[in-house]
Amino acid sequence: MHNACEEGGFEDAQHIITFLNYHLESALEGSWKHDEPIQDAFCALAHTSDTITAEALRQFDPTIPWFVCGISYTFQDAKPLKLREAALLFLPLISDRWFNSRFPIMDPIQMSNFFMNWASAVEDVEKTPAVQKAALSVLFGMVNSPHWRPYIVPEKWMLLRSLMSVPDDLQPLCRYLNNSELMEEIKKVDNPMALVLWVEILWLKYTQLSPKMQIRLEVITKEIAQNEKEAGLDLSQSNVNQYLTNTTLELGKVEDALKPYTIGSTEPIAIALREKAGNLQQALRALNAIRPGSAL
Repeated sequence: MHNACEEGGFEDAQHIITFLNYHLESALEGSWKHDEPIQDAFCALAHTSDTITAEALRQFDPTIPWFVCGISYTFQDAKPLKLREAALLFLPLISDRWFNSRFPIMDPIQMSNFFMNWASAVEDVEKTPAVQKAALSVLFGMVNSPHWRPYIVPEKWMLLRSLMSVPDDLQPLCRYLNNSELMEEIKKVDNPMALVLWVEILWLKYTQLSPKMQIRLEVITKEIAQNEKEAGLDLSQSNVNQYLTNTTLELGKVEDALKPYTIGSTEPIAIALREKAGNLQQALRALNAIRPGSAL
């Protein structure tokens, strides 16, 4: 499996999952020699076609207790960093069935421990684009889940800031961003920065929101601005100003990426970049009407 993983191009994900199952189950029996095979299995699935892997996983239940315990095992702080990184990249493949399950797949203590170990892994590994995308996918899944959200400890909501650059192809992003009930739940979190950071992400994806959600976002942003005004915060301390700054920086990145293309280029990348630039410009217009100093 190790040599094959380095070569890539797998065509049978079911055999890899069988291999993974065996070593996860054996590891739970106390054998430390299974860490590397588990890492290789995660790597092999990452090198397999998304379609093939998805089909194999549809025929497998990743919520069965021993498998859940096995995945939890791979995130423990004492485990090798490479194994924890591989586990981070694997988890999005099953996250929808873990975090959108009808009933919790772990007891409260297990969920609390799992979240802390997962968050520790996110903080410890190098923030490559692949790791960042995987971490955001899982974090959004936890935020969206009524079972898991209570176990995101207040200070760990700051992970949203370290993972702020949200990939355009992150799935199922729109389901999370357009969940107005989720916004209300985040307002209840015992950390005001949770709402501040969630709003920051929503502004970067402003035109992906439904009209109703755009209005709700603007209302909540005005509330944040009003609270800052009443608290006597100057411009440098304003979260609303931070939203403007982040959106402007993101627009600058898009405009830089557009420079190699002619104005009328019909290349798909150029078309997508122009659309994204237009979206960010629209968000900036809405934000400028809310910025400190504007009429609320």
